[in-house]
Amino acid sequence: MGGNALSVTAVRLTKKNFERVSAQCIERLQACFPGHRVAVIPAYRAKADFGDCDILVTSAGYDPNKAAAALDAVEVVRNGPVTSVGVVVRDELPPVDGNVFQVDLIAIGEDAFDYALGYFSFNDLGNLIGRTAHRAGLSHKHDGLWFYVRDGDYKFREICLTRDYDVALRFLGYEPARFHAGFETLGEIFEYVSGSTFFNRDIFLLENRNAKSRIRDRKRRTYMEFLKWCEARPELPAYPYPDDKSAWLPRIAEHFPHFEAEYQQALKDMADQRAVKVRFNGEWVAKLTGLQGKDLGALMKNVKESFDSQEALHQFVLGSSEEQLAARVREVHATLVL
Repeated sequence: MGGNALSVTAVRLTKKNFERVSAQCIERLQACFPGHRVAVIPAYRAKADFGDCDILVTSAGYDPNKAAAALDAVEVVRNGPVTSVGVVVRDELPPVDGNVFQVDLIAIGEDAFDYALGYFSFNDLGNLIGRTAHRAGLSHKHDGLWFYVRDGDYKFREICLTRDYDVALRFLGYEPARFHAGFETLGEIFEYVSGSTFFNRDIFLLENRNAKSRIRDRKRRTYMEFLKWCEARPELPAYPYPDDKSAWLPRIAEHFPHFEAEYQQALKDMADQRAVKVRFNGEWVAKLTGLQGKDLGALMKNVKESFDSQEALHQFVLGSSEEQLAARVREVHATLVL
């Protein structure tokens, strides 16, 4: 995604040629993978030229090498779920610089297909909407709207709030019908972003991002254009975000009925994990056995693996006396050759 994955210089296509090449790709992929969902990621209607074509395809039974062969790819570059291929634009010319177009095939599970299609649509819109979600303590990603239960900086558990893109848009203060109508220009996309109930330009500013995000977004042309667009409009609204993101919890629970039970279970599990670490940790096992370094690590690993599940480990550690816990460690220790 981005048009720079191939070793050859991929050509930019006019809208007319893009529509021809993308339609040909869809036809071939559907013939190659009957029953699969395949879709070109939509762009705003006034977009004049294209540096690549992003195509979603359901991942079950999908073979990226078979897909590349179906497209007569002259080059294939794999990067996780994304396979970038070079397709020839004009068959009567050689497959060299100026006659190769980049097509990115994105494999996605059926359960997240519609959400991914919404997220990737219209240039960087999904990323821009994601800033609103982030400020509310959520993560708007290609596979759903997520809440992260954290223990300090450690991400303890992910709770999927929804994989219904319309539901996510409404929660974040956006109108789904306007989204589905599409956009004529980048300006219309920017107006849509600023139309959220929770819009505040400050959350987009590079100085308010972490170092990794600043580097990434500085390279995104649409993101930088949006910052300029905001700067030229001082009258834009500024939602007063609370400093404590936990203030969003009642709204999250109201909109997503399954959230509260999963959240409380995560908090309980996190508290149990902390309690387990107090009773069963490297320092305690080292004092008990005299082991250090790799030998200590090996024993800890084997003690944990002597239980059928993490839940069983936690129940034993929290429900046993110190003597019973020590006996279990010594029992496992006796079986090891260290």
